[in-house]
Amino acid sequence: MRKFLLCCALILPATAQNKDARKWTIQYFYDELKSEMEITDLAFPSAQRGIAVGAIYDKASGRERYTSLSTSDGGVHWTLQTTKEYPRSIFFLNDSVGWMITDKGVWFTEESGRTWKKLCEQLKPDKTLEPQTTIGLLLRVWFLDEKHGFGVGLQKTIVETLDGGRTWNPVAAALKPAGNPAYTAYTHIVFADAKRGVIVGGSQPPRHEDGFRHSLPDWMDPERASKRKQVPTLTLIAQTRDGGATWVADTAPLFGLVTSVRYAGPDGLIVMGFNESFEWPSEVYRMADDGPTRVFREKTPRVVDSALYPGPHVFLAGVEPTGKMNAAAIPGKVRILESDDFQTWTEMPVDYKAVARSVIMAGPDRDHLWVATDTGMILHLGILPKPE
Repeated sequence: MRKFLLCCALILPATAQNKDARKWTIQYFYDELKSEMEITDLAFPSAQRGIAVGAIYDKASGRERYTSLSTSDGGVHWTLQTTKEYPRSIFFLNDSVGWMITDKGVWFTEESGRTWKKLCEQLKPDKTLEPQTTIGLLLRVWFLDEKHGFGVGLQKTIVETLDGGRTWNPVAAALKPAGNPAYTAYTHIVFADAKRGVIVGGSQPPRHEDGFRHSLPDWMDPERASKRKQVPTLTLIAQTRDGGATWVADTAPLFGLVTSVRYAGPDGLIVMGFNESFEWPSEVYRMADDGPTRVFREKTPRVVDSALYPGPHVFLAGVEPTGKMNAAAIPGKVRILESDDFQTWTEMPVDYKAVARSVIMAGPDRDHLWVATDTGMILHLGILPKPE
């Protein structure tokens, strides 16, 4: 993979491009005193139909209730339903047909997420690997049509289905890149069209450091986290130009882990996230035929996800870091930027009540775009009519 080219990003206030008439407003908020919602994924296959999945946690008992949210009127009304298993991700082929990957299985809907049917159990991990795990392998799927699709996940998993997700067969190219499968995962998959697709992931072996304090999460031990050196991880990339008939897999020793991959026409976008010691919380790269170019790197916001549409028109969604840490348990202000040239970034107005640790973007086009948070909020670009 050729060396990354550097490019400075300029952030302008919203008024600089006369876009202050548009605003990200909270359209849905799960606001219950004794429980909270985490949205794990979001899909808007059309302007009217949207689906979000996640879990509701009871603060007193710690019990979880797995849920889905759906709208058929562009977010004016939302229906909250219970799902049987923890939802990791969703993929929709159109505004009716979709798949949900849970911790225990693969599910299918023909009714825009109003009902789900279980197709198969989760792929089982290889128990000969150390350390052993019982977690299901699949993290995400992408379908080219109702029968043909691909799945990616833990332990270097890339699989293919020809029967709509009922059975899965391994893709041999997945194992070719270096990296211990026990610490390696393919985490994102996206197709630009029926032929061109890319899968990315990473390999990050554990650090061998002594002491109980190292076992604590970074947000509970910020002093140690801030001093911990960011080391190169092994980034895995698999590409196809024939609709998945053949895949070419490779690696690149890059800093950070991939948090988002998007494609639209000839352009692609990759978001990289870093640990607490790194000077920058995130970087964004434009992917093109002539190689990757860095298009955004600032100390704030910490970019988590992106949306890319023909034109090009680009949106970056992230969170204002709290304190000295790039990522923390305390939610920060949601921040969203846009650009039509990958160089000049405009800060967009966002409802001041919108806070999160992580965000997800989804929408069929630039005029119908949504952002979901891990704090139970769904934001929409524009002002929608109030529910009756």
